Amino acid sequence: MRRLLDAHPAIAAPGETYLLTAAARFLEGERMVDGLEVGVVNGLGFLGFPPAEVIGRLRDFVFAFRREHLAREDKRLWLEKTAVDAFHLDTITRLCGDRVHYLCVVRHGLDVVCSMQDWVAKSQAYPAELHRFVREIPRPLEAFAHAWAEATAAIVAFAEGNPDRVTLVRYEDLIADPDGTLARILADVGETFDPAAISRALANRDAKGFSDWKTFSTAAIEGASIGRYKRHLSADTAGALAAIAGPLLEHLGYDVPAATTRRDADALRRRYLAGLALQGLK
Repeated sequence: MRRLLDAHPAIAAPGETYLLTAAARFLEGERMVDGLEVGVVNGLGFLGFPPAEVIGRLRDFVFAFRREHLAREDKRLWLEKTAVDAFHLDTITRLCGDRVHYLCVVRHGLDVVCSMQDWVAKSQAYPAELHRFVREIPRPLEAFAHAWAEATAAIVAFAEGNPDRVTLVRYEDLIADPDGTLARILADVGETFDPAAISRALANRDAKGFSDWKTFSTAAIEGASIGRYKRHLSADTAGALAAIAGPLLEHLGYDVPAATTRRDADALRRRYLAGLALQGLK
């Protein structure tokens, strides 16, 4: 999506900058047992700086970088895309308010789980936003499913509550109908769609900035990643994850795997021994 929109003559959409995530972390504090917030907003409040002033100064700081980049690109609109922004939605909307239009992209939760698993394996690290989930849930795939459900539920609630300033898009719909999906997004920000822009975007293999490493290995819009959980997860695992993500998947119009029936201890031991026997045959 970022790569396609960056090809539009009016939109500057570089790689991930982490500007909004960093600003959100700056603003987010912790609450003590009595409810007192410990953090920069409250700390500066004791020095006579009201929250609105603190947030306004930070907003000016963040937006200034994007406006300067916008001028360098000689474009009219800037787009900020950093994946983990999704985990800071409340604070980012507190920072940006109605000064921006929000483009929210969702994807089938079990495919996201597979993607998270790939990312962690390649980077050999968990992003900070996932630490809470993997600490609380010892099975990584289930932790990823809970992370997807929490972030996506917040995104959907925000989009449904603010239809005038949010465009909600399913990744799968972009793949199925890129022209129609992009035309709808651009119309929401007062721009027109140029079908030739997709060809320009796909022909440009110059990775602008951080991340998006997967998209630059392709030169066409293709759906290989759709339904990948069916190829990469066992039926038992998919069913267990569906117990976590199922209601939200259904709300978004996605297929929901059948829930897993829990096996008793004897059945699990038999399956394990059968697996060992199959390994021996190899």
